[in-house]
Amino acid sequence: MRPNALITGASGGIGRAIATAMAETHHLHLTGRDRSALEALADTVPSASVHVADLTAETQIAELARTIAELDVLVHSAGVLHMGSTEEVGARRWRESMEVNVLAPVELTRALLPALRRSAGHVVMINSGLGHRSIAGSGAYSASKFALRAFADALRLEEAAHGVRVTSIHPGRVATTMQERLRAWEGLPYDGDAWIRPEQVADAVITAVTLDRGAMITSLDVAPEARR
Repeated sequence: MRPNALITGASGGIGRAIATAMAETHHLHLTGRDRSALEALADTVPSASVHVADLTAETQIAELARTIAELDVLVHSAGVLHMGSTEEVGARRWRESMEVNVLAPVELTRALLPALRRSAGHVVMINSGLGHRSIAGSGAYSASKFALRAFADALRLEEAAHGVRVTSIHPGRVATTMQERLRAWEGLPYDGDAWIRPEQVADAVITAVTLDRGAMITSLDVAPEARR
């Protein structure tokens, strides 16, 4: 019987790479908003279920949780990036940053805690280097990622008695479409070869999830190797 892993944001980028890396060992619950992309991914792996959901909607989170009775790994990979100065980024984008990057992981985790406790499972938060620091223009995004890190730290302490492990993964710049948008905002060229590959972030997730009991990776930074 395969263990079960739910991956949000599985339709592309880091989420898709994590799903591919876990496909040989887990039944995947692929979650996102793009049905065609999720179904295309599901066709490439041995065992998967597709769940199209808007995780900012509590009713859809509740429905998703009702369909998943057993869960061993929950990976929060969905996210949005809104860059701009405090003057430029208004309340709508701040709210979306918090709803997608923080509140959706909180509510989905809460809904799935019974299943995670039964399996002594593992929650993985795909955070960011900007979950450790802010730069000019990253106020909304960094604030959401700082909050996600705080949630992970609290959850880890709260769920230790149930055997649930919690890991934050903090990648630096990753070669994804989000990075392309960030580089465009910075007015700089995009060079995917200069940054982390999504598959390398997936490797970090696998390392955390497969670590023998008795130890836990609480937080892991993944940075691009310095060019020579």
